[in-house]
Amino acid sequence: MRECRVELQLAQEQIKNLYTFKLLLLGAGESGKSTILKQIKLINRWEPSALDKEEVARGLKINIFDCLQNLLEQSRKFEYKMDPDDEETRKQILRITDDCEDFLNPETAKKIRKLLDTDAVKSTLARKNEFWLLESFDYLMESLERIADPAFEPTEDDLVMARVRTTGIVKTNFDHKVVEEPKVVHFEVVDVGGQRSERKKWIHCFDNVNAIMFVNNLAGYNKRLFEDQSGNRMQESLDLFESVVNNPSFKDIPIYLIMNKKDLFEQQVHTGDVRQYFGEFDGDVKDTREVLNYFKSLFAQKLKNDKKIADSFFVSARVKLDVKGLFEEIKKQLYDGSKSGLKNRASGVYNTINRKQSELEKHGIALQKLIA
Repeated sequence: MRECRVELQLAQEQIKNLYTFKLLLLGAGESGKSTILKQIKLINRWEPSALDKEEVARGLKINIFDCLQNLLEQSRKFEYKMDPDDEETRKQILRITDDCEDFLNPETAKKIRKLLDTDAVKSTLARKNEFWLLESFDYLMESLERIADPAFEPTEDDLVMARVRTTGIVKTNFDHKVVEEPKVVHFEVVDVGGQRSERKKWIHCFDNVNAIMFVNNLAGYNKRLFEDQSGNRMQESLDLFESVVNNPSFKDIPIYLIMNKKDLFEQQVHTGDVRQYFGEFDGDVKDTREVLNYFKSLFAQKLKNDKKIADSFFVSARVKLDVKGLFEEIKKQLYDGSKSGLKNRASGVYNTINRKQSELEKHGIALQKLIA
């Protein structure tokens, strides 16, 4: 009977594997893919642990420090002058190299707030498209004193807004209930670091992939890269998309294009001219839909051998409903498109499960009679 139980367990595991969809979450650094994953986890009733909250608090402080250091370094390069007290604060922040998250406290928050009000910093921020700065900078500065408070405890918004660079491979599993057998369908979302230094690890995730969710930062069309401040974020995303989707491993794999940060994108379109960065655009520079469709066409042009984008989404990862909508739609498309084939493949396995369960039940009845 032990052999029968092993065969039953193997058949049940086979059903689980058949009904598990592996989604690869890809995108360049700061595309917002990890924010999307955090939102998916929150939608699925994830409760952040004390360790998670500690990581978020630390991450927010590092985000503030990284932004301030680069902002102040640029103000120095632009040769914007400050009064002696503010200049000393600038030098103090630029000198910090270790334990950068420990520098933030209520006292330094006051000095930073004073710096932000100087003409030098305001003039530098007016030129922020010329250097790297987190797109959550405004949120971080609005929350500065709250984050600097020793009693600070992150909110759900903080959890979403904290920029913690993904290193390595992060796998997260979700269950989705269905009416028919097997009653539960499994989704595994694999998030890997988007920075250039992390991409060599991606190859380890390419097996048995059912779909790619490629996240693009729409608001990056006029922004610099963190790892290369001469590079354009949108162009980096386009180049990365081309190398990923045309990989032979993904020849028959659906590609879902997630155009993220629509809130920031809409603001930028209304206040700037996309042709400063993408001169080939010949539409209305103030028409959000026209500019969006232009960028979607640039991604579509990267596909080779008649491959097409399965679907695209225009979202803000900060908005939970946006993320819920796109994830539900992707799950539905993947399951509905595979349902018939999976049913045929699973029928023989279910026959094995029913047969082995029947054998075990008969053995149990026979054993009870023998004991009686």
